[in-house]
Amino acid sequence: MTSATTRRARVDAVLAELRERFPAAFPTDLSTVRPLALGIREAIEALKIAGRTPVHRVLWLWTRTPAYLAAIAEGRPRVNLDGTDAGTVAAEHQAQAAERLASLRAKGERKAAAAAAAPVVPAAPVPEPAPEPASVAPTGRPVLTLKGRATVTKRTKP
Repeated sequence: MTSATTRRARVDAVLAELRERFPAAFPTDLSTVRPLALGIREAIEALKIAGRTPVHRVLWLWTRTPAYLAAIAEGRPRVNLDGTDAGTVAAEHQAQAAERLASLRAKGERKAAAAAAAPVVPAAPVPEPAPEPASVAPTGRPVLTLKGRATVTKRTKP
């Protein structure tokens, strides 16, 4: 595995553990996502679930998902790890999340429009296979080929 895939595997493993231990804060049903309490990273790091970097990456990815941004833009109440309410979302955070969500949607629409406008390139015809090369050159000497075993003849000195 490459370093990027191993990093992603570690992030996925940390997210799976967070979802198992704190289902109210990290639900699998994205329609029930609520904004996390401010300072939640320090609380997770104090529990020693994972190192600082994997926790940072999980939270970075989690807080940029469209479901999370929608939860903030709607103004849903924040949640602690144990599922209790942790306050409300500030108006400036709601505005930032709404802008980011609109930006993501516009980017998706641009990609869809570009994919629809892209010309369809027909598949290239498959060429016929080349004939097998002769195993003996016209001079009567053996020829080495990449596919088969070559015959080698010893010459004696006259």
